[in-house]
Amino acid sequence: MSATLIASANAALTTAATVIVAALPEARDLLSPLTEGGTEFATTAAALFIALPVLAVMTLIAGSAQD
Repeated sequence: MSATLIASANAALTTAATVIVAALPEARDLLSPLTEGGTEFATTAAALFIALPVLAVMTLIAGSAQD
């Protein structure tokens, strides 16, 4: 189930990033660490994009355990 939630969050994030880049060309500079290969920030940015949905799922699990 968590894989489904992570995949859904990833799809939503990708869609939102695409819309933002299409609407605001300046946003391309924000996503440049992911789109340009060989930068020192690419690994960190990718790790954050992967970790945030996982942390959200873990927060939901911890919240449901308290109830």
